[in-house]
Amino acid sequence: MPTKSLRVPLSESLQDYLEVVYVLVRSRRVARMKEIADRLGVGKSSATGAVRALAARGLVNYGPYQFVTLTERGEEVGRRLVRRHEILKRFMMEILGVPEVEAETVGCKMEHAIQGDVLDRFVRFLEFVERRGRIDVSWAAAFRAFKDGHARRPWRCRVTRRGL
Repeated sequence: MPTKSLRVPLSESLQDYLEVVYVLVRSRRVARMKEIADRLGVGKSSATGAVRALAARGLVNYGPYQFVTLTERGEEVGRRLVRRHEILKRFMMEILGVPEVEAETVGCKMEHAIQGDVLDRFVRFLEFVERRGRIDVSWAAAFRAFKDGHARRPWRCRVTRRGL
């Protein structure tokens, strides 16, 4: 099957399909069309069309009546997509105190709305915080208290006559 260059970004829909295939392949070694369709709430014919588009881009291996597997490039892109999604979701839950179901939904929307360099920088910042080994619980808790209106001064700023 011909492979198109990945210089053309994947649509939001194809990103979602690739994420689902990645998760299924990681847990079951292969993805079945019915599972893909069920996870995304679409018909099997829609799932088949999307998987064919991913195959044409060299991200998945697929033939009629076969299981779906990831190519090496598909594994790499899928891992990156899932990682971005997980980081956004964790940030909303652990720092902002957003409930998990809402964090999942909003994280997916943010992932698609914030494109390119801005999203990459945001994700890299969160990875930086995560790699430091811990999130400073005191400032996360102070923010939640501030957000809920329970803290008068979660931090102190020092202002001098010389300016900020």
